[in-house]
Amino acid sequence: MTQPRDGYHHGDLRNALVAAAVRLVETSGAATFSLREAARDLGVSANAAYRHFDDKSALMTAVAAFGFRQLGTEMVGGMTTATEAGAHGSAAIARFKAVGRAYVEFAIAHPELFRVMFGASGAECRSAEPGDDASEDPWSLLGQSLDALVADGLLAPEQRPGAELKAWAVVHGFASLALDGLAALPTVDARAVALEALLDFTVVGLCGGDARAAAMP
Repeated sequence: MTQPRDGYHHGDLRNALVAAAVRLVETSGAATFSLREAARDLGVSANAAYRHFDDKSALMTAVAAFGFRQLGTEMVGGMTTATEAGAHGSAAIARFKAVGRAYVEFAIAHPELFRVMFGASGAECRSAEPGDDASEDPWSLLGQSLDALVADGLLAPEQRPGAELKAWAVVHGFASLALDGLAALPTVDARAVALEALLDFTVVGLCGGDARAAAMP
């Protein structure tokens, strides 16, 4: 048997398998990945891996859950940076846009993981109620940014219900088009400019024309 990879410690095989699976999926994609491959990557037997996951599907669900946690962390980082930067105009708009920007940037940086998250393996994660750590749940974070728009008088309270789905559909659609190689987004700079324009468009669509002025210096 080969020696375990660095970072694997006895008693933490489940998390090590998830980390190995994420690494392998991001390198080669989920289609050819197997639970046995993750076990080999760690230098443990397949039987040891099967004590923690019944099959590839179960491990892929854990990979998707990992991805959503990472996405939440990226969103929090974006919101924090927007706040600390002391953005001109509305801080609530800056944080809302930061959530959307982090979402797209995560998808571009981790395309294979993103596809697992929004494929069949991520269905359980997407339908689950936020847990104890809901403060970093992507859906909850989006909701918090929308609530801040309401609190600042930018988003009308009657427009708040269902706003998560509208905003999520916009950024998810953009991320998917970017990953699929949309001809209008041939370069990193073109994608960044298009994303900022789309985020501004979304703010105005949700909040009305006055929101554009609130977002400006």
